[in-house]
Amino acid sequence: MFTIGDLQRNVDLGLELKAGGNRATSAEIARAEVLQLGQLPAAEHRAVLLLTSGLPAGASPGGAEALVAAAKTAGAVGIVHTLAADAARLPAAIVEAASAHDLPLLSAPANASLRSIKDAVNERVARSELVLYQQLLTLQSSLIAAVSTPDPTDSLLRRLGALVNSTVILYYPDGRLLAATGDGPTNVIWQRIDKSSQERQQFTVGQWYVVASLISGPEEAHRWIVLARRGHPTSQEIVSQLITTVEQLLDVIALSRRAAATEEALQRADVLQRLVSNNGYEKFGWDHVRRFGFEPHGPCFVAAVALPNWSQRRLDPELHSQQLRDVTQILRGLVSNSSSPHLVGSHEGVAVVLLQCSDTRLVDEAVSVLSARGLQASAGIGRKVASLDLIGNSYRDARLALTRATDVPAVQRFEDFAVADIAISTADEDQLIRRSHDLLSKLEGSDHLLETLIVYLRNNLSINDTANELTIHPNSVRYRISRAEELIGGSLRSLPTIVDVFLAVQVIARNRAGSVFTLNEPRTTTHIDAALG
Repeated sequence: MFTIGDLQRNVDLGLELKAGGNRATSAEIARAEVLQLGQLPAAEHRAVLLLTSGLPAGASPGGAEALVAAAKTAGAVGIVHTLAADAARLPAAIVEAASAHDLPLLSAPANASLRSIKDAVNERVARSELVLYQQLLTLQSSLIAAVSTPDPTDSLLRRLGALVNSTVILYYPDGRLLAATGDGPTNVIWQRIDKSSQERQQFTVGQWYVVASLISGPEEAHRWIVLARRGHPTSQEIVSQLITTVEQLLDVIALSRRAAATEEALQRADVLQRLVSNNGYEKFGWDHVRRFGFEPHGPCFVAAVALPNWSQRRLDPELHSQQLRDVTQILRGLVSNSSSPHLVGSHEGVAVVLLQCSDTRLVDEAVSVLSARGLQASAGIGRKVASLDLIGNSYRDARLALTRATDVPAVQRFEDFAVADIAISTADEDQLIRRSHDLLSKLEGSDHLLETLIVYLRNNLSINDTANELTIHPNSVRYRISRAEELIGGSLRSLPTIVDVFLAVQVIARNRAGSVFTLNEPRTTTHIDAALG
């Protein structure tokens, strides 16, 4: 930065300030240009120092006023006016006009060459800019190095504060403090910032000189970065460039973190899928999950989360995929805020969470949050296991529990299972499904028989209660039960037959999660058709 004060200190030029006061010495010069005799500045001359030998002979009395007014309008930083031959001072008219317009005016010796002054000024400006660029390059290199540190945001702000000897403050859009590196008055500064303006702001708070700038990034729509320095302000050229650099580096840091988080989420989802679908051929050690915070042999459980419409046979695949992504993303954000080691992903069309903790209330909280966001979800929670090889069992428990969570939102736990549920969950699934289909397929084509059988079992083998629920005559119930016994090949007064039919219905319900009947809820014939395939 090269100022009028710097120009004055060049004794070889012999320039003296005649108007503008002491404040003029800090005015920055971008370059110098020579005006031809009688020429008025007509174009943009922002921060340009205009050099003139005065007005031509016979100029109108208002010529000095016109010259100064035109220079002020063009944005000139000041005027250098040579003295007339044998004159001790500048014409009064030009001095008065410069004072009136608050435009710095300097006098040059009568024998001074305007071209020499121009060359000297422009050389010093170029040299000053080169020094500034070298300083900025050094400073920016230091800031860029912060990106590779373990805590890049903190390191970046601290390096910036050290470079410009300032407190650096980063605010969220609502004024919450994101980071601060010094003892600047953060609350008072926030109150002074004009939040309606997007321009860079400068003001003082007591002994602090403050620069506040609105920045944007991929994570937050708006953030405020503030540099507060005691005693005197920092060079605006340096501050402007460094704030721009910091803004860009904060974007790089945010994008890097997002990419790392996405990569970790994919890794967690992959490990989770392998755990819940474990077919016995792949053995898992705790090293598979130790990097995600899991401790060996700590209690783990699986939760499966779904929306009611996901069980519909004609569900739009695109809608399901989008909702599944939304639910999984929300669950990932919620459990990430907890202290419990976790894996989140999706498997077989539902969102899946693996947690290592003894308290399952986090799942209830997640369902409540989903409900508040318009996603009426239900969840099933599997058994707690201490071996990774048993995670698949906990997942199957969770899927079975999900079929029991009939109210929305609802959470069903493995602890609430009956003995029959546990027996189904731990038995050979393929054999159970084949045997159950074999038993119930004997009733194919007789929907009213199967429906009556289910209601009969649910009503504890009461003929009258079954008739009341189906709104038919008790004798009709007796006939249907008798006919079902003939087809099944066993008496429904025999406990083994009752248990077989009861378990067969549960197995079908578990296999067709969410789209089939169970003994715990009334079903129409449409659901019966679905159950029998």
